[in-house]
Amino acid sequence: MEKPVGLAPALLPANQKLDFVCPLCKGALSTSSTHFQCLPCERDYPVESGIPDFRVFPDPYLTFTEDHDRTQIVLEALDRLPLRELLTYYWSYSDVTPPLLRAKFVENAMQGEARGQRLFDLVTEQGTKLPKRLVDIGCGTGNFLAIAARHVEQPIGVDIAMRWLHLSRRRFLDDGLEVPALVCCCAEYLPFKPESFDAVVIASTFEFLRSPEESLIELKRTLDADGRCLINTVNRFSLAKNPYAHLWGVGFLPKSWQVAYVRKRRDASFENITLFSYSRLKKIANQSFCNVDIALADISDNTLITLPARTQFLVKVYRLLKNLPVIRQLLKQVAPEWDMTLARPKPKST
Repeated sequence: MEKPVGLAPALLPANQKLDFVCPLCKGALSTSSTHFQCLPCERDYPVESGIPDFRVFPDPYLTFTEDHDRTQIVLEALDRLPLRELLTYYWSYSDVTPPLLRAKFVENAMQGEARGQRLFDLVTEQGTKLPKRLVDIGCGTGNFLAIAARHVEQPIGVDIAMRWLHLSRRRFLDDGLEVPALVCCCAEYLPFKPESFDAVVIASTFEFLRSPEESLIELKRTLDADGRCLINTVNRFSLAKNPYAHLWGVGFLPKSWQVAYVRKRRDASFENITLFSYSRLKKIANQSFCNVDIALADISDNTLITLPARTQFLVKVYRLLKNLPVIRQLLKQVAPEWDMTLARPKPKST
């Protein structure tokens, strides 16, 4: 069956190189001047300032309408404010994030490329195995994607929040990079054909997904037979501060208590964050992938030097301990973060 042909919506240049499918039925799409259309599903997928919107459901924090309104705030200032000022400007409109956390989130985004470089080195084995087609799921403000865009032939950023995708455009402009392909969609319903990617990276996103199990099924479907997936996620039972609430011991509480505790201490939302233990994370991953490796995450030296002296000392002790086999297994239960690598099993030769 031939793919329906129609008028093409206005897309960012890099998005014009992609071939999309319906995120629900995975069928071919027709187009109009403003939308992609799936006739069997009777669904329209709009395009917002060059970025297609294939979301099946909204992000956990804002409705579709609220996200659209926040996106307009970003677009209004996108061409006149550098990234730090744009982030500060955007967060000034947040009525659910307390000022203390806003400042931390801005600083976290500004230092994100150092963390992105560490993940890029991991997924490419120090740059020796560069993928041609890489997707960053939950790309946010482009921390990792900005690193990948310097080396990968076809980098693609995916996020459920349209506002973050447009915010990320400012990072690429500031870095003097061509804006890569950016797609708004759910990790559980990806609008891509089978085996579309050589590499998939999910950083600081897995714990926000509505259905991690469904997202792993989609990852397996869209990952090439020889591809690799790297997931960086926080540990529920970490002995360090939770990076989202900036509080100690959040994960040791029952879920309902976590929400109340963070609300009381930070006046912030924690309802949409699911923290995983080592055993639960491995169990979920093994449902979709046969080759699962969960390693202790490290911190880049460029990030380390920005931390207080006491924290630097603790990180150095942590690095020493995780090289000891017996201690390493214990640390996996209480470490701050993990780097989980997933791969599809190699087909058996006949």
